[in-house]
Amino acid sequence: MLISKKELLAQTGISYGQLYRWKRERLIPEEWFMKQSSYTGQETFFPKEQILNRIKMIQELKDNYSLEELAKMLSPESTEVGFDLEDLKEIEEINSDMLPIFQTILDKKTYSYIDVLMFVILSKLKEELNLNEKQTGTLLEGLKMHLEGMKTTDYILIIFNQETNYFAVISQEQSSIYLDTRFEIVKKIRMNEVSNQIKFKYSKVFNSDMENKNGDSSKGASDPSYSDRQASSEGENNRSNSKKKENEDIFLKFNNWEVRL
Repeated sequence: MLISKKELLAQTGISYGQLYRWKRERLIPEEWFMKQSSYTGQETFFPKEQILNRIKMIQELKDNYSLEELAKMLSPESTEVGFDLEDLKEIEEINSDMLPIFQTILDKKTYSYIDVLMFVILSKLKEELNLNEKQTGTLLEGLKMHLEGMKTTDYILIIFNQETNYFAVISQEQSSIYLDTRFEIVKKIRMNEVSNQIKFKYSKVFNSDMENKNGDSSKGASDPSYSDRQASSEGENNRSNSKKKENEDIFLKFNNWEVRL
C-alpha cells in the first residue's frame, strides 16, 4: 500500500524541507521516493507502512541522536565487524538453546552481522511458530550458503510451509513472489526492520566491538593524559546514554518486526 507525499506530510506533521533533508542525510532511502502518474501529473508516493514507521522513529529519537548516528543505525549496509560467541551471548533475542546448533551449522568462530541478524530472526520464528530445534536448524541450513554474499539487510525473508516442513525465501522488497499454491506463506519479515531494532538496542555493544576490533582503546584514569575535564565529559556521556536507553525502549515498542500479511 502506498501513501502520497501530500498525505504523508499532513499525517506526520513534518515539512517538505524536513522530508528531503532526511532523504539527503540517508535517514529515508531514496528508493522509497516513487514517482507515479496522477491526475495532477507526476506525484511522489511512498511505501506507507515503512515510511510511517521510519518517520515516527526519527521524530522520537532525533533529539537524542545526531542525524549521522541515526543514518548509520538505519543503513541497510551490513557492518564488517565480526562477532564471536561472547558477543552472541550479549544478545538476549538469540535463543540460548539454539546457539550451539547455529554454531554447528555455520561451523565458524567469527560471525558476520548478517549471521547475527539471522540468528535473531530464527529465534523469534521458533518462538512465534512454535518450531522445534530441528525445524529451526533446517531453515538455517537451507539459507547458510546465501548469507556470505549478503552485504545489506534490505530484504524480505518469507517463511512458508507444507504440513510440518518449513522453507524460506529471501527476496528484494518490491519483487513479486509467485509461490506454488500447495505451500502456505506463514511469515514475511523485513530484515531491515529487525536490524534497526537490534542496532538501536545493542548500539553500545556493537560500537564497543567496532572500536576494540579496529584496535582503538579508550583512556582510563591510569592514563597520564586523563583529566578531570575528561572524567566530567564521561559523566555527561553516561547521562546522555541513559536518555538514549529511554528512547530505545520507545522505539522497540512501536516498531513492528514483521510485514503484515
